[in-house]
Parts: sequence; structure tokens; C-alpha cells
Amino acid sequence: WGGMLGIEYALAHPEHVKALIISDMTASIKNYETYANVLRAQLSEADQATLAKYEATGNYEAPEYMEVMFGKIYAEHLLRMPWPEPVDRAFKKFNTKIYNVMQGPNEFVITGNFKDWDRWNDLAKIKVPTLLIAGSLGTMNPDDIKRMGKLIPNSRVVLHAGSHLGMYDDQEKYMT
Repeated sequence: WGGMLGIEYALAHPEHVKALIISDMTASIKNYETYANVLRAQLSEADQATLAKYEATGNYEAPEYMEVMFGKIYAEHLLRMPWPEPVDRAFKKFNTKIYNVMQGPNEFVITGNFKDWDRWNDLAKIKVPTLLIAGSLGTMNPDDIKRMGKLIPNSRVVLHAGSHLGMYDDQEKYMT
């Protein structure tokens, strides 16, 4: 949610922002949901059925559900390598209560406070130099990131070959 926070802060307090980096975040949750469903549609029919089955009952902790989320979705689009210790630690200490209030149960079921967040119409107000960086295999639509780059004056878009956590799986390009 750092990209969302960065956008909000740059819009609310432009006088305190010298430059901005938005890493792997689109300008609206609706766009994010649309792309998440594109990624979901790439799953096998059996995996899609597993997700639908447990979502219908609200059982997001079911082992079969978690296997699809972690073994397929996260492995392809969140981080495409064995998880380094900081990522592993973050997920082990994950505060689902806060996440559920803000996001919802997971990336496909967005029911939290963020569900209506949309800043497409405000991006042109961000005047500071802005770097938009995203993984071409991540959870955000690369076309959305490019669109943001056209709407934010003085911005630059960098797409790398990694996932959502490109600082790990395409570290050289991400850090450069």
C-alpha cells in the first residue's frame, strides 16, 4: 500500500515532496481488481473452482485455498523465487485483522476501506519528478502503469521482468 500512501501524500502535501517513487501500484483499486481477475482467469479451471468454492463460504484459510493462493498466484505474481527471510518473516507476522479492514480477505476479494480508492483524475496534480516502477509479471497491469506515466507530468516508467516484489526477483533492474 506504499504506492497508495505516496500518491495520497503527494496530493495532500505537495510542498513537502521533492520526488516520488510509486512501486507496483496502479491508480485505483477497481483497475487492480480487473487485472487480478485477468491473472485469476489464467489459472486452471480446477484452481479457479477451488478459489470459488472457498470464497463462497468465506473460508479463506482452507489449506486447498491457501495452496492455490501461495503455490500458484503468489509464486507467479508476488515473488517468483524462494522467499528471502524478510518476505517470509513479513508473511509469518502478517496482521490479517488490519489487512481485512483495509483490503479484505485477499487480492481477489476486496471488501475493505480501500475498495473505492481511485486517483486517476488527480494524477496530473502530482508535479514532482516521479518514478513509476513495476514488474511485467506482477500484480499490477503494466498498461495501467504506462497510463499513469502519461498522466503524471515529469514522470518516468520502468517495467522490469520480475513480479510484484521486483526488488528481489529482478533486483539489478529494480535497484538501477
